[in-house]
Amino acid sequence: MKCGIEIHQRIFGKKLFCGCLPRESEGQQGAQFSRKQHAVLSELGEIDAASRLEAIRSREFQYSAPRECSCLVEADEEPPHMMNREALHAVLVFCTLLHSKPVDRLHVMRKHVIDGSNTSGFQRTAVAGLGGAVETPSGKLEIQSICIEEESAGIIEGRESRAAYDLGRLGIPLVEIATAPDLKSGKEAEQAALAIGTLLRKTGLVQRGIGTIRQDLNVSIPEGARVEIKGVQALDMVEKTIGIEVERQKRVLEISGEAKRRLGNKEIALVFVDLTDVFSGTKSQLVSKSIKNGGKVLGMKLDGHSALLGKEIAPNRRFGTELSDYARAAGISGLIHSDEDLAKYGFSDDEIAEAKVALGVGASDAFAMVAGEHRKCQSALSEVTCRANYFGVPEETRKANPDGTSSYLRPLPGKARLYPETDLPPIEITKEMLAEAAKAAAATRKMEEKQEELLSNVNDELASQLASAKGLLSHNPSFKLIAQTPELSLFAQATKEGTDAKLVASTLTNTLQSLKREEENVKALDEPRLLSAFAAARKNIFAKSAMAMILRAMCRNPALGPEDAARELNLEKITGKALEKLISDEKLDLKGLMAAYRLRVDATEAQEIFKRKN
Repeated sequence: MKCGIEIHQRIFGKKLFCGCLPRESEGQQGAQFSRKQHAVLSELGEIDAASRLEAIRSREFQYSAPRECSCLVEADEEPPHMMNREALHAVLVFCTLLHSKPVDRLHVMRKHVIDGSNTSGFQRTAVAGLGGAVETPSGKLEIQSICIEEESAGIIEGRESRAAYDLGRLGIPLVEIATAPDLKSGKEAEQAALAIGTLLRKTGLVQRGIGTIRQDLNVSIPEGARVEIKGVQALDMVEKTIGIEVERQKRVLEISGEAKRRLGNKEIALVFVDLTDVFSGTKSQLVSKSIKNGGKVLGMKLDGHSALLGKEIAPNRRFGTELSDYARAAGISGLIHSDEDLAKYGFSDDEIAEAKVALGVGASDAFAMVAGEHRKCQSALSEVTCRANYFGVPEETRKANPDGTSSYLRPLPGKARLYPETDLPPIEITKEMLAEAAKAAAATRKMEEKQEELLSNVNDELASQLASAKGLLSHNPSFKLIAQTPELSLFAQATKEGTDAKLVASTLTNTLQSLKREEENVKALDEPRLLSAFAAARKNIFAKSAMAMILRAMCRNPALGPEDAARELNLEKITGKALEKLISDEKLDLKGLMAAYRLRVDATEAQEIFKRKN
């Protein structure tokens, strides 16, 4: 297996080509407008394959432009302003930290994208640095390129005929870091993503939290092909996603090999049969609704594919699912094929038998059907035919699914999608700009040394979790010691005041994450309230083991302090003479004590008392 990753991380500050500050629109729709987009020839005289497929769908795009975080630039009613220099400075800092050679002159390019995610029909991007490397637990990983580009619009909903987008996030500056395809396992890819993401966060120049960073994975196996899986947001899904993709490619090769053996040198013909009359009286709601709306039912024979469409290629996904994705990409809701339980759609045995006769389906053949607008049905079956005739793993772009599988999105884009931005002049990368970047990079390295010293009393696992915290805390500029993450700043403050380092680290990582998974109001635990909880534990108000219970109560009642929470929950700590008396009066051994008073007693103190008694 070969794998490379592309890290996309949002940068703090204003948008890349206007003065808007990105923020959540909070449901305020603002101005509404719609657009249609179509594919055009590139400067090479070619139409990009991904754009060609999107053009087939001929969708309408509806846009919501929140006034507080978008302007005429996002609506493509005004030319872009000059590039945000703070964002460019951040990217030059990243280049310095990753030992990438900055370009002498930055040229903004247009990347043709007509899926509606950019109102202009293209995304602006520019190469900022080439080469470099990052240190990972598996060794040094080469960097291919570092780019600066604009974020796409946020999708609200997507249908076959239309899609809706919110312009609140369109234009947020992104850094894109692409590695060489030198990763040999999913674990190595996860380590590399963590190393790059951690380095970016240490600069304090990037946004944090869910959705601010995502990984695109480029994966291939021998005899397979390079497949790009877009939008893996959770770091802990990287290894799983790659593992599933490797197995998918292996199984696709097996199925394709069997199909090729059955067909010999023959290909599946691009022949579609109109089956609308066959299903004119069908009880299948899916098909009858389409026919009532003026649609057609088209079918095709898949020679030699009997029982192949039902073969599993990934968890809950079969080869027929892949072909269905191709039909869906052309604007049809899905594909019906012969390896499915057709009765679940409401088809009768007579209808299926008549369809097989019309299609000329033999014992070794399979068939597929689609329903919808006639032109889109033809386009969908054309895509299915091309895919079925590709006896192997095609190069393609796929969408990451939450369960680690992936779905076909579009063909892998090529060089035909890029052309120069005519509204923006090139930007000279001056010595002064590089000197400022080097100064900021040196400050980050110095801060990294402080962090290593700070975390020296915490085990490697907790230190790693703390350094890559999930962003549950908001930044508080009053904590100055370690500025790159609120968690590290709070850790520094709490340990400086004398709280046990392991308690602080586990609370800021494991405990807060557990409370979030329980859907508690973790936002109620700001830095001052967390510091007050650590102070109460330090003063023996409650035992360390009760920290989760105390914080849960503080989440549910933002006015509640840690002392009040301990009193209300009857979790006030038993310590010193009171603990000795409890052990003596109730004649408890260590096991009995911890079973009865686990949340009110520190195990270490109890062990010391029993040692003295013995």
